[in-house]
Amino acid sequence: MRPGPKGKSPSLKVISGTDEPGRRRETVVNPIEGELVKPSWLVGRAARIWAEKVAIYAARGQSVAGCEAALAQYCSIEAALIDQYRKKTTPPVSQITAFRMLAAEFFDTPASQIGSPKQPKAGKFAGNGQPPPSNGDADA
Repeated sequence: MRPGPKGKSPSLKVISGTDEPGRRRETVVNPIEGELVKPSWLVGRAARIWAEKVAIYAARGQSVAGCEAALAQYCSIEAALIDQYRKKTTPPVSQITAFRMLAAEFFDTPASQIGSPKQPKAGKFAGNGQPPPSNGDADA
């Protein structure tokens, strides 16, 4: 596993403006066509959260088909957190951590939606480590 942040798919790089055709890697899993199927065990608040999230992902153009199990877990954890906060009980840190990890996986956090900053083409020190420019004299 590579150190650092997880890589983004080429389609997300195009959207965020960080796509470089020469650095593209092939996707490991091809997108699945079709409608999402909500698991039958997902009921109540979690089912309503599912419907909201699916609508948001569709508006973004983000395909989550084939990830229904992870999305259901994400919605279930969010519903449980809402219930705990309403009852004024503190949820376990592990539950919050799991929620935050799934939120990042589905690009639902501000940090996960931001592309890498544009790097300047040349800066003050761009010539460091480069051979000195030739002045046209052939001393050799």
